[in-house]
Amino acid sequence: MITLSFDRFSGSPKELFEQVRKGTLAAGDLPILALTDQALAQVQALGLTERSELLPILAELVLFKLRAFARRPQMVLVEESEEAATDAPAFLETLMALEEAIAFLEQRSRERARVLAVPPSPLPRDRRLRPMPLYMLVRAVEPFARRAELRMEPETFGLREAWERIRGFLWGLGRAWFSRLPLRSWYEQTVAFAALLEAKKQGDVELIQEHNFGALEVELKTRS
Repeated sequence: MITLSFDRFSGSPKELFEQVRKGTLAAGDLPILALTDQALAQVQALGLTERSELLPILAELVLFKLRAFARRPQMVLVEESEEAATDAPAFLETLMALEEAIAFLEQRSRERARVLAVPPSPLPRDRRLRPMPLYMLVRAVEPFARRAELRMEPETFGLREAWERIRGFLWGLGRAWFSRLPLRSWYEQTVAFAALLEAKKQGDVELIQEHNFGALEVELKTRS
């Protein structure tokens, strides 16, 4: 979307045109050269339809500006005349570029009006291929499919093994932190904790924890 801005306005060309047409902005205050440069710098990103809508609006703004100057009295200061003479060639070049762009878009619009959208022709069908039911296709692919097999490792560290290891460790100490028990992995710690709960229920150990989520201390009660 094109955005035009100067000290009294910021918005789209259509909004600027409406404000000038209604008299909200004075046509004589429009910096036509700067606005045209802004529009031409952004016009490349627009599609053909948006360009066709933009350029007539810019042409109308130029006309508004010219009409506003035509109604003014012929009183021009020396400094203003020199500035106008300096900006005149650049302004005329901009108008010529604008006219060429409008002519180009009108020509493209006329050319595209004679172009009809035609769907692409279908590809020739291979008669050697016969329609195949889905179940036959699945059956044909099955010999080439890789079969997934789930292999479960035999359990080598259960509750009994965990309790024997804990009891052997606490036999000479009597009391130790759970984190100090000889457990190598998270799996062994999980099984050992379950074994301690069972031993607690049997009265073989005492579990001590001063506060919630704190360190757990294990005390061996029986040494038999």
